[in-house]
Amino acid sequence: MPTVDAEKKLQNRVLHWLVDDLEYTYLGNLEDIDNTPVKEELLRANLKKRGYGDDQIKIAINELVSKINNQADTLYEINKKVYSLLRYGRQGVKDANGQRQTVHYIDWDLDHIDNNDFAVAEEVSVLRYDKVTRKRPDLVLYVNGIAMGVFELKSSYVSSGKGIRQMLTNQKKENILNFFGAAQLLFAGNEAEGLFYGTINTPEKYYLKWKEDKNATDDLSAKIKALQQKEANRLRDGIISLCQKERFLSIVHDFVIFDAGIKKIPRHNQYFANIAARRSIIEKKGGIIWNTQGSGKSLIMVWLTKWIIENVADSRVVIITDREELDDQIESLFIDVNEKVRRAKSCKDLRDILDKSEDPIICSLIHKYGHNAGKQADIDQYRKELLKDLPKDFKAKGNIIAFIDECHRTNSGKLHEAVKTLMPDAVLIGFTGTPLLKTDKKTSLEIFGPYIHTYKFDEGVEDGVILDLRYEARDVDQDLSSQDKVDLWFEQKTKGLTERAKLQLKQSWTSINKLYSSKQRLEKIAADIVFDMSLKPRLREDRGTAMLVANSIYEACRYWEIFMSMGFTKCAVVTSYEPTTESVRTATSDPSQESEEEYKKSIYERMLGGKKLSEFEKEVKKQFKENPAQMKLLIVVDKLLTGFDAPSATYLYIDKSMRDHDLFQAICRVNRPDGEDKDYGYIVDYMDLFRNLQLAISDYTSEAFDGFDKEDVEGLIKNRYDEAKSEMEGTLSSLEALFENVSEPKADTDFIEFFCGDNSDDDEKTARRDTLYTLTAALTRSFANCCDKLVSDYGYSEDDVNHLREEISGYNKIKEMIKLASCDYIDLKPYEADMRYILDTYIRAEDSRVISEMGNMSIVELLLKGKTTTPVDLVKDLPGNNEAKAEMIENNLQHEIVRKMSSNSVYYGKMSEMLKKIILQRKAEAMSYEEYLRQVVELAEAILHPETTSNYPDEVKDSAARRALYDYFQNNVELAVDVDSAIRISIQPEWKRNFQKQQRIRLAIYKQLLAHMYTEDRATEETNNVFEIVQRQEEYDA
Repeated sequence: MPTVDAEKKLQNRVLHWLVDDLEYTYLGNLEDIDNTPVKEELLRANLKKRGYGDDQIKIAINELVSKINNQADTLYEINKKVYSLLRYGRQGVKDANGQRQTVHYIDWDLDHIDNNDFAVAEEVSVLRYDKVTRKRPDLVLYVNGIAMGVFELKSSYVSSGKGIRQMLTNQKKENILNFFGAAQLLFAGNEAEGLFYGTINTPEKYYLKWKEDKNATDDLSAKIKALQQKEANRLRDGIISLCQKERFLSIVHDFVIFDAGIKKIPRHNQYFANIAARRSIIEKKGGIIWNTQGSGKSLIMVWLTKWIIENVADSRVVIITDREELDDQIESLFIDVNEKVRRAKSCKDLRDILDKSEDPIICSLIHKYGHNAGKQADIDQYRKELLKDLPKDFKAKGNIIAFIDECHRTNSGKLHEAVKTLMPDAVLIGFTGTPLLKTDKKTSLEIFGPYIHTYKFDEGVEDGVILDLRYEARDVDQDLSSQDKVDLWFEQKTKGLTERAKLQLKQSWTSINKLYSSKQRLEKIAADIVFDMSLKPRLREDRGTAMLVANSIYEACRYWEIFMSMGFTKCAVVTSYEPTTESVRTATSDPSQESEEEYKKSIYERMLGGKKLSEFEKEVKKQFKENPAQMKLLIVVDKLLTGFDAPSATYLYIDKSMRDHDLFQAICRVNRPDGEDKDYGYIVDYMDLFRNLQLAISDYTSEAFDGFDKEDVEGLIKNRYDEAKSEMEGTLSSLEALFENVSEPKADTDFIEFFCGDNSDDDEKTARRDTLYTLTAALTRSFANCCDKLVSDYGYSEDDVNHLREEISGYNKIKEMIKLASCDYIDLKPYEADMRYILDTYIRAEDSRVISEMGNMSIVELLLKGKTTTPVDLVKDLPGNNEAKAEMIENNLQHEIVRKMSSNSVYYGKMSEMLKKIILQRKAEAMSYEEYLRQVVELAEAILHPETTSNYPDEVKDSAARRALYDYFQNNVELAVDVDSAIRISIQPEWKRNFQKQQRIRLAIYKQLLAHMYTEDRATEETNNVFEIVQRQEEYDA
């Protein structure tokens, strides 16, 4: 019970912070009542206090409750409708003066925060969908009686992830989905990790941690920082930051978006960038918001636009961008208030729109067509068009705030000047995801004004918003062979020629040699990448993707052809090239140039296979993002490296000279987290862009980034060997500390006892195993990343390295044993994804054969081979001594029984009893080890294949559903078959999600029971029991 006690104490501490520090009212422990998401008496009292009439209150509460209790919609739809009602209020009927009074459920004015009643309750019991069983969130936050925040707390040695998974489970239809109808912020945490927050349907990996901005100067931030200083506790800091009354309402009112089926709330950098920008806008000062690539810059614009429209009188927002997706997002945010985003079709159209006062939100695209997004020529052309034929008396209407996206571009100064001419009174805000070049910094800051808010690369990495990068330089040897051999060959071939002829031949041969070596070079790089595809983490598992940046469109086409000839077809070229007839008509004095154009066109036509270019690219990008197994590599030149729709990859291969912004934006294609097993973005550089890498890492003045100020690119790329070595040493000492707690003599069974015990699902044991798996995987991976440098660069001896290998091998053996004993190997953890290759390659662990022999087979399945192999031979490769192997086998059999129990409790209940007998006999040494193994093999067969081992009649034995009914009806074959047939006839698609369809099945069961002479009362009772069995049968899924 230590976990429960620890969690209870933590719950009390959190209540103390909410009630005493944040002044929430304590509603008590509500485990003995069935709670709903709206406490109507509290909402009624608050609305009455704020002056609403009884009739208004009744109508408003009924509407809110009916929207929350909607059974037909998804949680997303319900929550979206409820949010709209909470944010904008409920319009009442017209009064005598023809006025409609709106009932506001919440007073959103932060100056009148005390008009709202904030409360907290613990152990809030809620009826599940079945109306019988219950779920019980730890804490619920109520605003005016409406449940808007939910907590799941864990003790320090239980991962917060468990609380998040619990929260996600509770949101399922069969649990308490509707209780989350009005929920806005969901929290999970412990005192070791701090507080994680998300909202409805947020997947576990997207739960975030909040961090106060040390540079924030607003009053609310100062108030929160002062509260946090009273006690040093990371969980408390998170709760104070997010649950302080004004902050909580500020986030819910101004920072929620329902975007294409996903509800989103802000990261701390997005929130503070907005708060900082508000002050600039009110003071009519422009400036620059620099939030690093991948940190959600678009949503900063979206939320800021909404705030401006709602809070600045006569305001208009003009967004100048080259990203069409941005106006889609802004449009989706305003759907509730029926605001439309007006898209200017041309510069003249933009002027016409500004000349009228009708459209509050205007998007103007720098490029008319998608193919040359953001090219300098585009910006110059756009600037000229803006001012072309501008009437002298032109005056843009309204209080204009203009956003200029990607303001780091060198000629954005000219663009700024043109926009200022068109809209002289506008407040201009520049947005960038990359640092400003030293050469442009002064000009940019003079033009736009100071930085309003910055969120740099190293902050993003620290917060886990973006990933750290790993860098590897690869050199492709271009010498075909030694010069001596070439000369010798040349002399042999040119015997009898004059010196002049030899010279001419040598010159032409040199150019052929250049061409050939270039082709060889591309082939070597292509072979390198194909090799990586089958060996590198994530690529090998078909979960990761890669991008290859080629030097030119011609080279990109050459690469594609080479990959095809190698049989690697999961790649495509995406560039700004269009294979039109015009593209090969260009007259040129260089015949080779003409053939190059024809070559590009022919390759593109082969690749497109008759599809339109736009359709092909859309399909390719979709596959690259959603189905990496089918599209693993994109070959690009400049397209897809920048811009909003650029998909992220795990590996970036660079075979192009790049600098500054282009390079920064390119490498930011690989730093987006997209799964638990993606630790880093990898950059493989064939162009030696980071010359003198050791220096580049230490002081960041390398040629690639010498255009930036050092502090602006701090922490962008780490020396992977230094990082790996320090990680290896750190994890090694952590493992040693963990193993100190294992009882002496530290035999196999002692390890199993420490990590599994009698109940391997116990929270404390699970937490220990998670720590073991994570540390072992990190140790193995970090050793693999630095082992080839330990002797040469870090002063290790060969003996030291071999000793390390043995040590790591030992840790992996223990890990394998524990994985098997606890049944964790059945649902392989994400961090195990690529360990096998690393183990085999770098550690040479002796037991690597075990897993490969088992493949995806469970131990229970492995035992079934015992019918054809002697059981002793069968388990000889399992780790540990005989005692440890026996515990492993028993744990696995028990796990399999528990897993199947719900589908047929009668049969698997018997299996469980049989297992207990076998265990008792083994422990009492009442049978030999061989006899024990023979019996567990028989039991495994009975568990996995009841149809072949038990005495089931022919009518039911081949169907798991019929067997379950037969066992339930105490071997009544006729009744089991009749009920099964009736169920199959009444089943309709999607019945598990539809109450009416379920009722149809219940009725069919009930009628069959009556037909078999059951009384009505007994038939009613039995119908519910049988229906529960039906729900658990895979055969009935439709």
